[in-house]
Amino acid sequence: MTQKEMHKLADIIIAKLEIKQAAWDREFHENLTQAAKDYQFEFTMSEEEQLIGDLAKLQTILMIYEKNEEYEKAAIILSKLNNIKTRLRKGDYNDED
Repeated sequence: MTQKEMHKLADIIIAKLEIKQAAWDREFHENLTQAAKDYQFEFTMSEEEQLIGDLAKLQTILMIYEKNEEYEKAAIILSKLNNIKTRLRKGDYNDED
C-alpha cells in the first residue's frame, strides 16, 4: 500500500468515525435529557443545614464589617451569629428529615 493510499484510507476512516461520533453524541444527549425528565430531583435543605449556611454567611459579613471598622453593624451581626450558634448547640430547630 502506498503512502497516498494510506492517507486516502485514513481520511475515509476518519470521516466514518466523525459521522459515528456525531450519532453517539446525539444519542447520549437524548438519553441524558430523557433521564433528567424521568428523574425529578427535588432539593430540600434541612433547617440545620440552612442555619449552618446562614452562620457561614454572617461570619463573612462580620469579617467585612470589622475590617471596615463598622463596629455597630458588626455588633448586630455578632448578635445574630450568637443566636444561630445557640440554636445549633441546643438543637433548637425543626428537622423534618
